[in-house]
Amino acid sequence: MAKKPSPRPTSGTPRGGWRHPAALVLLVVAVAWAVGTVFATTSASFPRVGAIPGLYDLGRWNYAIAAVLGFVALSIADRTRPEPAPREPGTVGNRWAAPAMLTSALIGLLWIVVFYTIQTTDVVIPFYSDLGNWNIVIGMGFIVAAFGFAMKWE
Repeated sequence: MAKKPSPRPTSGTPRGGWRHPAALVLLVVAVAWAVGTVFATTSASFPRVGAIPGLYDLGRWNYAIAAVLGFVALSIADRTRPEPAPREPGTVGNRWAAPAMLTSALIGLLWIVVFYTIQTTDVVIPFYSDLGNWNIVIGMGFIVAAFGFAMKWE
């Protein structure tokens, strides 16, 4: 009996394996390096740790090191990502992505608009007003999430 041919040609690149979790660990190290650099090279003090030995001596090179570590981690993760399963003809994509994208973008936009509107007034919204300029970060987070939903839209 003859073997059925595979639906897709396989590449010589191994998928998955130990390199994918290693890429995740390397990405966490890159983020930790960048956060540690912020506390080591600025006037902000690291909570209950004090100075981080070695980081202060490298100065601004720490940002480059964190960026290179992050790039290497993402490059490894991209090369070891498993290939997606083929779709059946006639199947419908993610119907939830478009409404989620629009909702997230509108929430982010409204969050920032409300912040700028009440910033110069005496209006106090509990918890919201206490966040201060972090409201911009939160609003932009919703907008970035909208871009993430846009990638799922088919």
